[in-house]
Amino acid sequence: MAEKLITIRGIVIPVGWDEKGEVIDAAIFTNDEDEYIIQKDLKGKELLDLIHKELEVSGFVKKVDKKKIIVVKTYAETYVEYL
Repeated sequence: MAEKLITIRGIVIPVGWDEKGEVIDAAIFTNDEDEYIIQKDLKGKELLDLIHKELEVSGFVKKVDKKKIIVVKTYAETYVEYL
């Protein structure tokens, strides 16, 4: 699958931990139940501090071993107002 630029919205979830229990890998879980593993580059590592936050993320997606990997270009926290 060729890389393509997309924008997704979802919650940052932990998907990998080190031996101390610290989160070392994360993904974006979208409302339509897609999961995008966050590439651990400089921008992607910033999202490790945003676990359980809802974000809008733009980036390039590639498929590796049936998993979707997103290389984050931009992101912004979204706010949901509940009535």
